[in-house]
Amino acid sequence: MRRIFILTALSLMIASGFVIWGYLNFKSPEQVILPSNASIGGSESKAEDSHKEDGIIKLNEDAIKSAGIVIEDVKKMAIDNYITATGEVKANAEKEAYITPRIPGKVVEVKVRLGEDADKGEILARIDSVETEEIRAGFIGAAANLKAAEANLEKERLLYNNKAKIMEMVIPPIPPLSKGGERGVTSEDAMTFLKDADLGKAKADILRPMARLELAESNLKRERELYQDNISSMKEVIAAEKEHTGARIEFQTGVEEMFLNAKNELAKAEAEYMSAKARIEERREHFYHYGFSDTEIDEMVDESRKYGHATIPIIAPFKGRIVERVVTVGQVVDISTKLFKLIDLSTVWVWANVYEKDLGKVKIGQTVYITVSPYPDNVFTGKITYISDIIDPATRTVKVRAELENPPESPQIPPLSKGGRGDFKGGQGGLLKPEMFATVKIDVGRGFSLAVPESAIQREGENTIVFVTLPPSAPPYKGGEFEKRVVAIGHEVDGYHPVISGLKEGERIVTKGAFTLKSEALKESMEHED
Repeated sequence: MRRIFILTALSLMIASGFVIWGYLNFKSPEQVILPSNASIGGSESKAEDSHKEDGIIKLNEDAIKSAGIVIEDVKKMAIDNYITATGEVKANAEKEAYITPRIPGKVVEVKVRLGEDADKGEILARIDSVETEEIRAGFIGAAANLKAAEANLEKERLLYNNKAKIMEMVIPPIPPLSKGGERGVTSEDAMTFLKDADLGKAKADILRPMARLELAESNLKRERELYQDNISSMKEVIAAEKEHTGARIEFQTGVEEMFLNAKNELAKAEAEYMSAKARIEERREHFYHYGFSDTEIDEMVDESRKYGHATIPIIAPFKGRIVERVVTVGQVVDISTKLFKLIDLSTVWVWANVYEKDLGKVKIGQTVYITVSPYPDNVFTGKITYISDIIDPATRTVKVRAELENPPESPQIPPLSKGGRGDFKGGQGGLLKPEMFATVKIDVGRGFSLAVPESAIQREGENTIVFVTLPPSAPPYKGGEFEKRVVAIGHEVDGYHPVISGLKEGERIVTKGAFTLKSEALKESMEHED
């Protein structure tokens, strides 16, 4: 009996299986159980346009058209690459200075106020110092010595020139006596020139040999005339010629010695003048060191002006703005006292914090675009001038310095995303103030990279997502399948984001209507939670 019971039960189970198999394979389409939101008879409701299965969003053709979905290929394109960093505006350290006095003294005048602009060389204050009086006295003495040396030099030049003219009259070669010429000058020629010439002390020394030459010439002339009249002999003529030759040689020798002495005296006078000039220039340099101008120095050596102590001017070393004033009239100061802080604000520095991973892309000379919160629509353009050699161990960032002009007023410049690049001229008291926070975009070059339009990007919490189309579903379903994909992208440039990871070239993504797909994905997530 037990064996019959088991066989009967087994037969019933096999028969039931065949019945179920036949029902599932031979039922009519009208008997398909539809989702709760579908209508009977094959008609479709609006909700049936979308279908979700295993995280894949499915839309039929009507739903795709209704949502305005546009699908495009992911491809490479030429795009400017930027690194974005935070930064701070700082004063140009090469154009800021604390101004201190160069000599101790008492402040007797302050000429500028806090916040005022000063030109290069402008006097900011004056200090009274007794120490400068010693320099002034030495300068006056040196000026007097220079004046005397200059007058002596002029005198020696005049004497030299006069003696040089006599030398030219005596020394030039004369045709020999055999051809009717005579060497040297006659006493009449010499006396005519020497009568009015200024020769100084040498004039008395040259007159004695000249008198002898004059007498010898007269005696020679007389002896020759007597010889022609047969009154005097040839012996007497020869003696007169010898005397004349000796007198002429003595005169020429005297002229040469006089010229050489004049040359030596002139050289000595020139040396004394140069020495006096060097001393006065040395004294003048002392005053330059304390900030005096040439006009002020010249006034100090004018003895007709009554001076007590010479006040020392405190001058601006460059054009800039007074941002600190820590001095008052009557204050006693020394060389370590800070009087003013001067900053040239026509240019500023922006220090950006660049992450270690981006450091390899940053180079000196690259262009940077800077925005600050007070002027969000203005873009300030500069150049990288320095990259630090030290990485901050806490933030893993490197300090990068850019220098840029600081515009004096706010022009209307389109933002960077619309092609604005800024075109400013520098000036004191510009828009950019030290210690402002800044956003810095570093242009690291133009290149080809995968890029997606801004309209394709959706945000989901901390993730950035796009929707990638999948191959068409098998019949009978018609429409499209879309996969939600998390991607890593770069900063937006001219409406496009470079793709860092998550997409491949040739994949197709939704570039318009992505918000509809995001909404469908959100519904799916909520249904799973339920």
